[in-house]
Amino acid sequence: MNPADTVIMVGAIVAAITAICIFALKVWRVLKRIDSVLGVDQQGRTISDRLERVEYQLFPNNGGSLSDKITRIEKEQSAMQARFESLQAMVMGIVGGKDDGTKRAS
Repeated sequence: MNPADTVIMVGAIVAAITAICIFALKVWRVLKRIDSVLGVDQQGRTISDRLERVEYQLFPNNGGSLSDKITRIEKEQSAMQARFESLQAMVMGIVGGKDDGTKRAS
């Protein structure tokens, strides 16, 4: 083997080792970024813990979620509307006016 072939072989080996190191560094950076996204936050919660909190609020679960609270508010609002309308009808019956939103001429 002549010296030129040895230099070419050493250069190829150095280039291959450099390429492997660069690839390993890039993979390490990607894994570190994934770990920071999927890892533990400042409060010590994992992504799974955080997603469970969001899911808990989105779907009905016997009163604790936003969905349950909105449904409860809607039912209460409907009941209040019905009571208001019956009260309005009683007042109009006592006053003797029409329930069309206009004032009665005196």
